[in-house]
This record gives sequence, structure tokens and C-alpha cells, in this order.
Amino acid sequence: MLQLLLAGAKDKPVALTTIELANRLNKSQQMASKHLEEMEDEGLIERVRSRGTSYIRVTEKGLIETSKLYSDLSDIFGKSERVVEIEGTVFDGLGEAAYYVSQEGYKKQFISKLGFEPFPGTLNIRLNSPLDRSVRRDLSTERGIHIDGFKDGKRTFGGAECFRALLNGKIQCAILLIERTSHDDSVLEIIAQQKLRKTMRLDKGAKVKVKIFLNGSQVAK
Repeated sequence: MLQLLLAGAKDKPVALTTIELANRLNKSQQMASKHLEEMEDEGLIERVRSRGTSYIRVTEKGLIETSKLYSDLSDIFGKSERVVEIEGTVFDGLGEAAYYVSQEGYKKQFISKLGFEPFPGTLNIRLNSPLDRSVRRDLSTERGIHIDGFKDGKRTFGGAECFRALLNGKIQCAILLIERTSHDDSVLEIIAQQKLRKTMRLDKGAKVKVKIFLNGSQVAK
């Protein structure tokens, strides 16, 4: 799988013969062919044959399995900075986030723990690929910067986990995972000091990349 990804099979089908793969693996052609057949049977790769040439692409399932292995290896070897990147498209929310983000019980914690007072509202990102949604689900098992729930005398507000992030490689922000939310794993909510849609000129449907820092780093780089 590593050799296929290094050959560029993550984003598009690549022409790679069993002889070439065998040389990369330092194994026999028969063994390389067997590896490909097993991965194809398990749905980890797709192979298309055209005019005598085989094209290989790693499937979404293959990428997810490889991502899990990467995460496990990072934990084992104690990688100092754990970072994931998610891609998605901007969509219009219902406007409820402005009310919650503006609550004093949250606002004080955002300022003290994140170092900024967020704009009253969130940037909503729709995650379209299975791999990105898988990464979003995995965030729920990570320990971020915890925001405590509170009571204001009238109602109870749930807690949340925050992860420092970088939007399109330019704007420092934070991912907000609220304990009580109507969103599923296809949605990512982002808070920042400024109104991101205006600052970055993001219209509905705009594609964005979000680099997320998982080790509780105090500064996104």
C-alpha cells in the first residue's frame, strides 16, 4: 500500500506493472501479483485495464485503513506533533451558533483557553468524502482543549472539545466539537476571532482545507 501511495495512486489511477511493484518491494513478480489480487479482493484498491496497461488506484477503504495504521504508528513512536487535514465545502447554517458562542460561560473559556474571543457564529464545513468523515469521527475520541458546560440559572449548556486549526494555511482558528449537537459526522464547525466567510471571501460551496492539531498545541503552525 505504501509503494502504491508513493507512486501517486492516492489521487488518480497510476500505471504500475507487477514487475515494477516487485522491484519496489524487493520481492518476486508472483508475490507482487498476489499482493495486488488480495488487496483488490478486500476492496483496498481498484484495477482498470486499458490497451494492455493496468491502472491502479487506492480506494476510499484503502485510504481509511492506511490512515488508521498511520495513527497507530504515530501513537507508538510518540510523534511530537500530530496533525490531520480535512477538506470540505462551506454551507449555510441555521444561525444558532451565534447564540451559543456568545454565551458568557463559553466566551470566558474561549478567551482563557484559546486566547481569543470568537466571532459570534461558526463557519460550517460539509465533509463530502468518507475519509474526511472518518477523520471527523476520530476527533471525538481525541482529547482536545476542553470547554466546560455550565448553568446560567435558566438552562444547562453542554461542554465541548476544541482543537487548534489552520484554515487554508492562513487563518488560525479552532474546531468546535459540541457535546449536544444536531450535526452528524459530515459537518465540521469552526470558530475564529474574525468572521471567516467575510475575511476569506468564502461563498456557499467554496472549498476549504483545514489543518487540525491533535496534541493540544497552543499555537497552530
